Amino acid sequence: MDVVRLIARLNVGGPAKHVAWLSSGLQKKSWTHKLLHGVIDKDEDDLSFFSNDLGVDCLEVNSLEKDISLKDIKAFLQVLLILHKNNPKILHTHTSKAGFLGRFAALFLNIVKPWNKIKIVHTFHGHTFHGYFSPKKEKLFLMIERFLARYASDAIITISKQQQLEIRDNFLVGHSKKHHMISLGIDTHFANNLDKKSLKSKLNISENKKVFGIVGRIAPIKNHKLFIESISEFQKLSNEEVSFVIIGGCSNSDMQALIDYAFEKKVKSLKFAGNVNTPEEIYGALDYLVLTSKNEGTPVSILEAFASKIPVVSTSVGGVVDIVGLQNERALLAKQDAKDLAKQYKTLLNEDPSIRVEKAYIYVKENYSIDNLVNKVDQLYKSL
Repeated sequence: MDVVRLIARLNVGGPAKHVAWLSSGLQKKSWTHKLLHGVIDKDEDDLSFFSNDLGVDCLEVNSLEKDISLKDIKAFLQVLLILHKNNPKILHTHTSKAGFLGRFAALFLNIVKPWNKIKIVHTFHGHTFHGYFSPKKEKLFLMIERFLARYASDAIITISKQQQLEIRDNFLVGHSKKHHMISLGIDTHFANNLDKKSLKSKLNISENKKVFGIVGRIAPIKNHKLFIESISEFQKLSNEEVSFVIIGGCSNSDMQALIDYAFEKKVKSLKFAGNVNTPEEIYGALDYLVLTSKNEGTPVSILEAFASKIPVVSTSVGGVVDIVGLQNERALLAKQDAKDLAKQYKTLLNEDPSIRVEKAYIYVKENYSIDNLVNKVDQLYKSL
């Protein structure tokens, strides 16, 4: 076995698509692969079919779950046993929890079998150093990451320049020689056949009404409450009749909490679409994409909007700054502030977006192809 790849879970989101495209592409370059993944939470939407459809050899680690618990000891032992049996040349981990368990397991095997060392690669899709946990937990996770970067990482991949600056220079995780910036790759073929009617029809939105939408899993880090607050502020600024849509899944209780919050804020024309797996429908229904996250690596929703020639407004966080470009070249940036977001909505409605969206379209085509991602990781593996 050449490569064992480990991700915490294959739930709906950018990382699950990333590992599927990467594993499939590297298999075509003759790297033998096994993709290990944990189980999704009962309130999450499953994306494991995506890897299976691409012919990726997947194996579920049934004790690896979303939340930290005593089951993690069993998950560690399961990963350890799989690595021992498959004897890979490379372990490549993705996402924080998988990075912790996988790299500790590979480090243990490298200590007890020094004649047969596994090369260890970790990709940061985001990070847990702010926005996720209490300050004490964030400090603990940072200490663990620094240890793993030093003793259990032959290469560290970040997916944007801004993210690399944060992780390497601000948080001091890993020596600069170990760091590699490799952009995400996405499949943009869906943008050639956008379905402009189906989702609008399902949500009872008239075809000629402008739609602002936020796309992605519903979680505190994505800050959907800020999106709702911004709609409330927009209603004070403008009388224009537009629709707002939240596309993404979560638990029934979390969804109800958002619905209640929207009712409390007296927002109008807000629809909850739930999870939608077809990007043709998602971006066919949207006229503008909104992102309100507190922390991001490189959000796939923005790249997909660029490929679909949809104007974007986002909070200025993480790798978003890199893909937007200087002076709002490819999208509009906003503060973590509802009033500022509302002002940007009004700007989008009043401006001609053609120049900005064309620059964004060219940018994503030139910089975020799957071939580019696969070729760069292939070169990194060979160098190891």
